[in-house]
Parts: sequence; C-alpha cells; structure tokens
Amino acid sequence: MSSFLAFRIVAASVICPQHLHRPATELLLKSSMYQLSTRGMKKERTFPTGAQIPYKLVQVQETDGTLHDPRELPDILSSVDRKTHIVRLVSHEPPIVRILSQLEDQTMKLERKAEKKLKERNRVETKEMQFTWLTSDADFEHKMSKARQELEKGNIRVDFHFTPKKGVRAPPLIEMEEQIQKMVDSFEDVSKEWKQREFFNGQAKMYLHSTVKVEKVMPTKDELEQVARNRLERRERGIRRGQKF
Repeated sequence: MSSFLAFRIVAASVICPQHLHRPATELLLKSSMYQLSTRGMKKERTFPTGAQIPYKLVQVQETDGTLHDPRELPDILSSVDRKTHIVRLVSHEPPIVRILSQLEDQTMKLERKAEKKLKERNRVETKEMQFTWLTSDADFEHKMSKARQELEKGNIRVDFHFTPKKGVRAPPLIEMEEQIQKMVDSFEDVSKEWKQREFFNGQAKMYLHSTVKVEKVMPTKDELEQVARNRLERRERGIRRGQKF
C-alpha cells in the first residue's frame, strides 16, 4: 500500500511539476499584467518613455524588427545616454521598447500624426441640404451651387431633403420624381446616387455620393525627418536662450 502511494506521488511530481521554465513572451505578459494591476486606474500615456514605462521586464526591438531576450527596464535605462537617445514603449502585450535617437523619435511622432490626419481626411463626411418643392429661383441656385462645391471636394455624401412649403400642398408623386431626377442629372459629373430615394407624407429624400477622386498621400520619410530636425533645432535654441538668462 505504502509503495503504491509512493509511486503515485512520484508520478504526479513528474507529470505536473511545480516549477516550469516559461517562455519569454509568457514571462513578459505576466510582468505586464502585474505592473498594470499595481498601477490601479491611473491613466498612462499610450507609449511612454524612460522611467514612465510601467513594466519591469521588457524586450528591446531593433530597427529591423529583431527582438532581444527580456531584460529589466532599469538596466536598459542605465545603459542609454538619455541626452541623445530615448527608450520608448512600442507595445504593451508583450512589453516591447525601442532605443531611438531624438531625431528618430520625433520623426515617428510626426509619422503617427500624419497617418491619423490621413485617416480623418479619407473619412466620408455627410452633409444635408434642405429644399422645399417651391424653392425660389435665387435660393434654389444658391443651394445647388453650395451642393456642387461640397461634392467637388470628394469623400463626401450629400443628403437632399425635400418638404412642402408651409400651407401649400405637395406636388403629385410623378412631379416629385421628375424634379429629383433633374437634380440628379445636374450632378452626374461629380456624384451618383448610393441609396434608394424615399418618399413619405409629401416629403422626399435623395442621397448623392461624390465620385471625385482626391489624392491624399502621406509625406515622405525625408520630409518628415526634415520637419523633425527643424523642431529639434528650435527646441535646442530655446534651451540655449533659457540658459543665458
């Protein structure tokens, strides 16, 4: 009996060892979860630098994407000349940092801002134009001119909403359709209908999507680096002037 129990204990210790050698990524994830939980709900910068990085164990990533074995953050910070270089967090799970020159870091910031602006510019806007079935000639022409200006910008949709004039009956459905078709035809060089027309209680809606292609491109790496260099030079001049006083 005792020999059987001894066998079970040995077998259990072999099959389910108490101490496992965990891979680097698992250690880093454990470290990141521990650090985040001990920080509480304090809001941190998305990709902080230096001692503001909230992880103890991190991996250093080279420019070509090569990842080194995990190291303690204080060891990395002590090995870097922080007058000329920056240790910046580039990933939270697992925690990864890059050691960047001032110019490289400034260029990366500008690149992220440029990417964000490009996404915003490429987002499709929606505008609405209000008409009555008896809009006067001058008012009608003004609104049509404004609608064309919007459609010529590209990346935009214009919703046209038609309503009866107060105290005046709406025209028959066939006349509504004819009036809307004329407007659609007048904008066919810059737009197309993207949604079915709607008719309800003497009102109507018509939806145009601009077909104008506007080329919006990112600045080149050289252009971003030049802007970054100019900013760093201005900052350096400001520091020197401050030291003089």
